Amino acid sequence: MDLTPLDIEHATFESAAVGYRKGSVRAFLERVARGQEALLRENRALRDDLDERAAEIDDLREAEAELKRAVIAAERIGTEMKDLARREAELITSSAREAAQAAIRQGRDEVRAAEAELARLERSQALVREQLRGQLTAFLRALDALPSERTAPPVAAIGDEDLPGTNG
Repeated sequence: MDLTPLDIEHATFESAAVGYRKGSVRAFLERVARGQEALLRENRALRDDLDERAAEIDDLREAEAELKRAVIAAERIGTEMKDLARREAELITSSAREAAQAAIRQGRDEVRAAEAELARLERSQALVREQLRGQLTAFLRALDALPSERTAPPVAAIGDEDLPGTNG
């Protein structure tokens, strides 16, 4: 049973032959009623304060949960970024290796082609030398076969127009 300060203040008691003085009992009941009223006000204030703090605790718990989710998300994003960067670096490295190998193969192919061309040119040079040597040998034989008594035409018979490098 809950007693309010008004219940205490307006309480009445039956009279008895031997009892307490009504004024003293009334004064005591008024004091108890004021004390009860102060306690109820304090209790109400404490409950209000408790409700406010409970609301703050709920807000803080919610904020903490939000921070935890944000930290987890940041860690996940960081891990994903590292993995992505690692994969990208591997792709770049792989691409660079492939490009380098292709450049090396192309260089080797060009060297082989140049060596083949050089060999072909050397064979061609040797062939031209042999042909020229054969022609020169043929010319020498032809010169040797000519009679040596042949005389040169007189100088006066050759005109300026017959000389190479003159225009007549």
